[in-house]
Amino acid sequence: MSDDNRVEPTTEFLRHHNVEKIETRKAGQKRTRVTDQRWIDYYLKHNHITPVQHMAADRLLALYRAAGRSQKITGSLDGLPKGSGGDMSEYSANALMDYFKLKWLMGTDSFECVEDIVIHDFSAPEWAKKNSRNPKAATEILRMSLDHLDEAFKNLRSVKHPRPQPKA
Repeated sequence: MSDDNRVEPTTEFLRHHNVEKIETRKAGQKRTRVTDQRWIDYYLKHNHITPVQHMAADRLLALYRAAGRSQKITGSLDGLPKGSGGDMSEYSANALMDYFKLKWLMGTDSFECVEDIVIHDFSAPEWAKKNSRNPKAATEILRMSLDHLDEAFKNLRSVKHPRPQPKA
């Protein structure tokens, strides 16, 4: 896209989001990237996923954070206490158990897809390349995985403890 045809963010948009100009692979061209918006929000905004799927993704992220995990680390880990984290609250322990139950209910492939895209904020094509999948099919795989996540949340309370599957 030439600079003449480029649509710049509005002042209203800039009041709500941080943006940066980054170089593209094409010499001399730049694009605007939103730095404080998650990929899952982008997919909802552009109707790649449904509001129900987005809500399931938000629930997974909330569960992950409640388990004492953080989405992004921007500081040094030197100041944090070393050890096993034995001071985990009961709430955090239950959240972590639910997180592992979801992984067990969904299966590894579906769970890793939503984990990378929702928790680690990969784009769907980035996830696909990382896992040797077709980037053009990545959004459809994400939609199916988010449907699995929504179903897993519905069945979460029916599972007492995740049990390892017997190997065939």
